[in-house]
Amino acid sequence: MRRQDFDFLLNLLKNNAGWEFNETQYFIIDKKISNFIREKNYNSVEDLIDELKMDNKQLISQVVEALAFSDTAFFRDYDVFKLFETVLLPKLKEKCRASKKLNVWSLGCSTGQEAYSIAMSIDRSNNMFADWDINILASDLSSLAISKAQHGMYSNFEIQTGLNAQTILQYFTLANDNWLVNEKIKKMVEFRKYNMLEEAIVKSKFEVVFCRNVLRHFTSDLQDELLKRISEKQPQGGYLYLGKGENIPAIEKYYYKMDNSGAYVAIGSSKPSSDAGNLSVTSADADAIPSFVKPKGL
Repeated sequence: MRRQDFDFLLNLLKNNAGWEFNETQYFIIDKKISNFIREKNYNSVEDLIDELKMDNKQLISQVVEALAFSDTAFFRDYDVFKLFETVLLPKLKEKCRASKKLNVWSLGCSTGQEAYSIAMSIDRSNNMFADWDINILASDLSSLAISKAQHGMYSNFEIQTGLNAQTILQYFTLANDNWLVNEKIKKMVEFRKYNMLEEAIVKSKFEVVFCRNVLRHFTSDLQDELLKRISEKQPQGGYLYLGKGENIPAIEKYYYKMDNSGAYVAIGSSKPSSDAGNLSVTSADADAIPSFVKPKGL
């Protein structure tokens, strides 16, 4: 692929998805666009780009989806889910006991493994939420990823990445050499196509938002704007999960890091002494929780 074609695709991704990639992603993008050209029967990347320059919205959307990064797995970063299940969920049950309602959002859910992992964690948390209204929204830019997630069918390789035999047998059914998520778990999750550059049309406030390894692909200005939008969809004391080791400087404007985990205190706001503060964890847990809390007053 010529450098000018690569630069064109980078600008296409930036303008239509907000992603900021560079030459370090050349070989990944080259492979993905080569697969797209082959699948769609284009003669060359130049022919594809000529058509993209005609502002074909449907084709642009297809190319952006084809170039999306979609690395995911069940219970990815297992320690995060272990503490979500054993530490945060019990405390959220106490915090939300009056409403008996828990809303969770998986942003950039890819093919659904993260969202179903959240659902399984909630389901097996000692029946704490048996009579609760549990709503898990999972969204992604890719309509193909959303379609696969909604179907809930995974290969042996996908199912064995992050799941042990007991969990597989508890929550999946073997179907023609693939594994299908059972209906109980599927009904806990609503999958929806969503481009993060657009305003999120959601009425609920989300006690927990998983947005792991998503924001790092955006420009710093967009990271700030997207964090602002996410925080507006959470109550004070709401939790935000970023990827482990993900460094997003704008986080300090909207969230502080949980107690005993290298605290981040939002600029211009004091750390709350109640509500979110009651959801702190011990130092023994801290290293495994890349969570941030929305402070009072934001």
